[in-house]
This record gives sequence, C-alpha cells and structure tokens, in this order.
Amino acid sequence: MVTKSLDVDNDVLLNSILKLGDNSKESYVIFDATNHHIIVECNEFFCNLTNASRSQILKTNYFAWLSDEKMTTIKMIKEKIHNGIMVQAKLHHKGINKPLFWAEIQALPFRNDTNITQYVLVLIKDVTYYHTEDFLMRLENDMYKAIERDSSFEQKMHIICHGLDEFFMPNTSSMVLIKTESNLLQAFTDNCRKKDVPRCCENNDFFTKVMQSETSIFIENLDEVYIPDEHKQFAASSHKPYGLFIPIRNQQRQVIGLFSIYYEQAHNDSSYFKSMFRKIGALVALAFTYARTQRKIWDLAYTDITTGLPNRHSFVNFLEKEVERGQNGYIKIVKPSEFHQVVELYGREFGDELLRQLAKRLEQDKPADREYIARFTSSSLILSTMTFDENLNNYEWRIKETIRQPFIIGGKQIYITLKTGIASFNDDIKINDAIRFADNALSFATDKPGTHTEIFTTEKNDVLVQRMTVLNHLSQAIKNKEITVHLQPKVDLRNGEIQSIEALARWISPKLGFVSPAIFIPVAESAGKVREIDVLVLETVLSWLAERQKLGKKLVKIAVNISPDHFYYTHFVQDTLKLVRQYGIDPSNIILEVTENIGLVDFQSAYKIIQELKSYGFKTSVDDFGTGFSSLSYLQQLPFTELKIDRSFINALEDPATLAIVRSIIQLALNLGMISVAEGIETEEQVEILRALGCTVGQGFFYFKPMAIEELDLILDQ
Repeated sequence: MVTKSLDVDNDVLLNSILKLGDNSKESYVIFDATNHHIIVECNEFFCNLTNASRSQILKTNYFAWLSDEKMTTIKMIKEKIHNGIMVQAKLHHKGINKPLFWAEIQALPFRNDTNITQYVLVLIKDVTYYHTEDFLMRLENDMYKAIERDSSFEQKMHIICHGLDEFFMPNTSSMVLIKTESNLLQAFTDNCRKKDVPRCCENNDFFTKVMQSETSIFIENLDEVYIPDEHKQFAASSHKPYGLFIPIRNQQRQVIGLFSIYYEQAHNDSSYFKSMFRKIGALVALAFTYARTQRKIWDLAYTDITTGLPNRHSFVNFLEKEVERGQNGYIKIVKPSEFHQVVELYGREFGDELLRQLAKRLEQDKPADREYIARFTSSSLILSTMTFDENLNNYEWRIKETIRQPFIIGGKQIYITLKTGIASFNDDIKINDAIRFADNALSFATDKPGTHTEIFTTEKNDVLVQRMTVLNHLSQAIKNKEITVHLQPKVDLRNGEIQSIEALARWISPKLGFVSPAIFIPVAESAGKVREIDVLVLETVLSWLAERQKLGKKLVKIAVNISPDHFYYTHFVQDTLKLVRQYGIDPSNIILEVTENIGLVDFQSAYKIIQELKSYGFKTSVDDFGTGFSSLSYLQQLPFTELKIDRSFINALEDPATLAIVRSIIQLALNLGMISVAEGIETEEQVEILRALGCTVGQGFFYFKPMAIEELDLILDQ
C-alpha cells in the first residue's frame, strides 16, 4: 500500500515536471535520478536536436549522451543534482549520425516526499554556433590586444594555436606554418608544445600543393604524405592520426602559409572547419600584415579583410563621432536576398565580391547627405545617412537603379533583390539601439517577396507615440520631482505584522496624468535616466526614515528597486553608502532589490557588488524571481538576503505544476539562508498554502495596497 502511494506521488511529480518542460519551449529530457539516470521522457525538440527517435532515447542513461572528455564536469553535475542543487554547464553533446555539438544544459532536480532527488529536468540548447562565434570573437579580441601591446608575430601565432587547442580540447593539436622570405616554413604551436617542433621546415611538394589548392586537404593516414617526421611525431604524441591542411591567404589572395590541424577522429562537417578556419586565417593574415607594416595594420583593424570595406567597428566609431558633433540621421542595413544561394553555388569569395560590388555601386550613387558604408555581417552592408528626413520613395528608386544591371562575378551574371531595414538615431536613440532596430526591421523585410524596405516601428504606432511623449516629459518630471513614492508593506505571514516595506515609484504628470511605471521605467532605462529615478526614490525614503528617527518613532526596513544600469554603475555602492550616511540611517534598514537576471549580465561584478553592500550592512533582494530560469544556477553563488517569488506563480497556486515550482523555490531560499517573499497575495487561500509551504513573508492587496507615505505613517503609529 505504501509503495502504491509513492508511485502515485511520483506520477504527480513527473506530470508537473512534464508541464514545466513543455512550458519552457526548450529541448528537454527527464531522467530518473534513482534509477541509473534513465531517461523517462523527452520532447520532439530533443529528438530533432540529437537526430534520434524516442525509442532510441528512452530508457538510456542521459549521461551517455554527453561526451566523456569532461568527466569532472559530469561528476560535478551528478553530485549537485543528487544534493538537490540546480546546475548549469556547457559541454559537448552527442547525437546519432551527427557530429558532437556544444550544448548548454540546465539540470533542475526535483525531490520526492522522502527528500531524495527523484527526477531531473534537463533543458538542452544547441549553442555550437554561439560558442563558436564567441570563441572567434574572443580570439579576435585577443589578437587586437596583442596588436595594441605590440606583441611579436610569434606571440600572436601562439595565441591562435593555444585558442584552437583550447577550443577543440582534447580533440585537436594545431600548428600554423608561415612562409618566410627564404621559402622555408616557420612553424608555430601552443607554447607548451613549442619544444616538440623545429622552428622551421622545408617548403616541400606536399605543402606547396596545399597552398596552391583552393580548398582544404584531408589526410586519413599521415604516413602516406611527405611532412617532416617531427610533425608526425607531434600528431602521434597526442594521438591525433588524422590531418587537415588548409591554405592561408592574405587580403590580396596571396598564399602566406597553411594550417596543419591534427585531430583524433574524422570530422564529417567539413564546412564547419572551412568556415572557422577561413575566419581564423583572416586573423593570421592580419597579424602577418602587421608584422610587415604597422601603419597598414591599424587601417586593417577597421577593415573587413575579405572585402576591403570598413567593418562594423569602423562604422560604430565613425557614427559615434558624428553623434558627438550633434548629427542625427538614419541607419540602413542592406542584404542581398540571394546572398546565401550565391555562396552555396559559387563559394564564399563570390559572396564577398557581391558585397564589394554592391557597396561600390551605392557609393557611386549616394545622396548629397554624408553616407558611410560598411560591412555589417557576412551577408549584409550597413549605411548611415546624416539627415533629419528619410524619403523612402527616393531610397527605393535608388535601390532599384542599383540592382537594375547584373553583377559580374567570376565571369557570371548575377541578378539580385535587396532587403533593407531602416531606423533613425538621434540624441534619444543610442547607436546600438538604432542598429538593433534596423536589424529588426530587416527581419520583417526578409519575409516579403522581391526588393523590399521596412522602416522600424513598434507594433502599434500609438505605443511609440506614447513612449516618445513620456520621454519628452521625463527629464522635466525628474527635475521637478513629479515622481513620488508609494509604499507597500511586506507582512509576516505567521502573525500579520509588517515585516518591511517596498518603495514604489509613481508619476502623476500635470500634462499626462497618471503614467504607469510599466511605461515610464523602460523609457527611463533606454534614455539612461533610470539611475536618477532610483536615487530620487531612495532620497525620498531616507528623508522619511530620518524624520521618523528624529521623532523617536518606529523604523521599518524599506526596500528600494535598483535598475541593472544603476547596479553596475561604477560608483553605485559608494554613492549609495554616502547618501544613507548623509541622512543618518543605518544601512541595515535598507534593502536593495534587483531583478533575477542581474547576475547574467556580469556575474563576477554582481558578486563583488553584493558582497561589498553586505559588508556595509545593506540587505539585498531578488525581485520577480522565477521568470528567468537561466539564472537559477547563479543564485546559489550570489549572497542575497531575500528572494521574492513572482506574482504570476502566486496567482496560479492551484495548478499542481506551479505549486511544485513554488515549493522548490521556497525550499531553495531556505537552503540558501534567504527570506522567501510571496508577491501579489490576494486571497486567504493563498496565504494558507504559502504558510504550509514554509513561506514566511508576503506582500499583496490581501494585506495592503501601495499607499502614500502619510497613510503608512498612520498605520505604523497605531
């Protein structure tokens, strides 16, 4: 009878986790932590991700789907989930008849009534593209830093080799061979392998063949090719029997050397390697050119290597200077619809040449207003026009004239259509935002047939007008202190006494009337004014506390919301401490509330800031917790005082899945030594459930609505 009851409880738990997995819209599996980590459920997304059927997945050990190259990581995951701790990790994931791919996994353990981890929900996301792009970006940044430090060419090549070996670890060993003026090849490896390979080797027939080829050459048996014995020993010593040899060309398509990549298993995604090493080869070429002439390298630092056009860095740098001069205008992102087909049919070089010729035609036919053209992505250009008024009809006519004649590339005639996304920039719209808006508009244009242009707008024009109106009045509202503070108590659920208070910004404009915080706070964030609002609210509550303290009245801890922009402000902690001391208030009376995903922006900085606040006596709180699953694994490492459960969960407590989540969050807060606060309580039933779950503090209309300071004074003084 007991066993049956446990089975029923486990079924309820499993169904709740299934709903949670389905609501995540992510690829997921659920495995039984008490039965050899056997997968008991998965969704179609996971089947597609791994190229496997449900029958091939179910009843398998989930950890068998992870590459065993990081056993310490897998061991760590197992230990944490069995201790009931959520964990996030990035590692190689397996599939069926497909290469290993980089996956970001989030493992969420769920315990049964006996407090044993029964099931684990694992959310899996294929991050191979982002991981690769992040690696290439880091490698590029490391290269530019090396250039700025004026590091030697040898040091730069060590950066390339070390980066490759670290990225593919433990699957590859990398070598870069660069032609010398004496027609030898200079060999570069990671510093730790430097002693294994002679500094130079002969430029023999095989290496010449590689450098004369247009594509890479794959070798299954290194004994069959004539390469130096030391290079074969280099591969054999790390158990890498396969070889991939890729020519390296400079911007003028002149061969400057080759990559010798040795790896342990044949990789069946050659396009992945070619694309990656084409970009890395461009970095090698950049360093090579810099070694010859320092002046040219600084030009190339702001140049797209493959087209010779200004790159994105150059574009942003140019536009920032124009904005500093008070210039306004428009940003256009232009993309040939057929770009990817051209690349697939004729190669990347054709795509680069297409963009080069398109930029030339646009340059020849540009308007009187100053225009700057650069390469934005691999398949698009970005233009800036300095004007207060963009005539769409003129632009569309210009584009049609630009593409009326075919592009001649490699002796072939290529006709194209163009998609354009347009957004404005000015004092109120930052450059990066304008670029993002133009990119969003481009995505809408891409869905339309033929040559098409879209100008960025919000889904409803009146919303955009409203935001702009709010923005126009916001500075004056802050200056005139139109933004006031309402207070909403947090109550001890055990006895109904006020435990602390939350300060909420309210704006009643003489011209606009009541403006919802849901409208003016995002506007303030985008305009860079939210820090002023945070400080205004903090000053108001400090003044109130100081007055009560002066009169010998009861003081209650008060929470103030801090925006991410303010939280990461360089002088945030010291400015806040100075303000609190100015009013003579003990920092222990102040709770600083931040959003759940604050640690995702810059986890290390967030940790230091929270620790520093804690050292001065401030309390910290996580607001709206539960709306951002990706940050759960960070929570255990950030020393918050309080955890506020988002009201959306409290409103749905009758749902078993939601109840399971709230129970887990309350237990998590308890395990981490935090106070759990339930937001949005409206009924007695919710109070009873939360008490039973162990939640100690609540906030909502059931107890108190937000009220003016004077109203709360009367309540506290009773």
